[in-house]
Amino acid sequence: MPQDKEFRNVYKQIRLLKERGVKFTNLQDTKNQLMHKSYFNLINGFETLLLDDPKNPPKKYTNTNFQDFMDLYEFDLQLSSMLLYKISEFETKLKTSIAYFFSKNNCSTLVENNNYIDINCYKIPGNTDGPAEYVSDFKKHRLFKNYFFEGHFRGTFNGKVNFENNKTVLEGHFVGRFGSTPIREIVNGKLTYKNHRQNALLQQIRSITTASGTPISITINIRNERIYGLNYIDDCKIKFNYINEYNNPPFWVTIKPLMMNDLLVLMYGLDNRTFNEILKNFNLKPNDKEKFLNSIAILKELRNTCAHFELVNRFRTSSRTPINARLISELNLKPLRSQYIIKLYDTLKILRLYVDLSNIKKYVWAFYNTLSRTGRLNLATKLFDRMGNFNIYEWI
Repeated sequence: MPQDKEFRNVYKQIRLLKERGVKFTNLQDTKNQLMHKSYFNLINGFETLLLDDPKNPPKKYTNTNFQDFMDLYEFDLQLSSMLLYKISEFETKLKTSIAYFFSKNNCSTLVENNNYIDINCYKIPGNTDGPAEYVSDFKKHRLFKNYFFEGHFRGTFNGKVNFENNKTVLEGHFVGRFGSTPIREIVNGKLTYKNHRQNALLQQIRSITTASGTPISITINIRNERIYGLNYIDDCKIKFNYINEYNNPPFWVTIKPLMMNDLLVLMYGLDNRTFNEILKNFNLKPNDKEKFLNSIAILKELRNTCAHFELVNRFRTSSRTPINARLISELNLKPLRSQYIIKLYDTLKILRLYVDLSNIKKYVWAFYNTLSRTGRLNLATKLFDRMGNFNIYEWI
């Protein structure tokens, strides 16, 4: 049942933990830790592993030291960091593969260098080609969006003017200085401004014409207005200096800012030749396509958990993401219900298909042994069961 909790300062937090039976070795260090770490993650995130009876109030701890919370928290933090690194390794290979094979098949000459932002070079997926959240977003992908410049523009405009109630619209060719950006022109630009914001410009235009649809050529000096007509490459040049070094940056340069969700959506629009070459680069076959796409969706969720500093030991895949039947069968996964929701242990089985996890295994085993050696084997069993498998000998 939803509830509200009032603010407690760090001293009240310590007093509450004491009343519940938590022991402290160094109160000053405890205060420092609570001031630097989220109480929700540090205490609430692990209390069910340490409470005498987590299902029935009141909350009570026996033989529990504050250091137990700290050990679990530091384990989770380090594990999350290691996993993010490994997922980044997979993501980097995926970006490299997409850019390389798409470019090989569609951008083989300088004239074709920017074909990756041309939606006509893709196979637009239909409603039955994949999950709605991916195929329906394909046409709205970042590569194909209409971006804008916002700021101070000084230069010339050649095009048509239209008057709309209290607004004026300029559509045409803008040339000049777009703030401090490297952009020098927008060929098919559109500027819409409210008349009261740019009164001097309005009077300048009306001295030339008062009729909509009239071609005009004028000098403009405006601030804080948006000029649409930039593409993905233009936007990248504004944001990233290393991309600005190219006149027509290749795909393997501009793919770097794309997130995993962007990559996943894009893959649904790749032609079979390109997709199969990517699969081969991951030692997969054409009939592994759905398995691979599902793997990316699952690893994307794990990546977000790690990147947003959520507790990775509590990781569960989304109830909206079905688990591919072949992944379940081949890896002996254990979804919590039908083909949905797997825990961290099963997710690592999927990640292991694409990157080496030997260092993760070594770290996990070392922590388990530390808990066992210090008389906390029961705590280790609870923790590993929460992550998906209490049997350390089966980890990963």
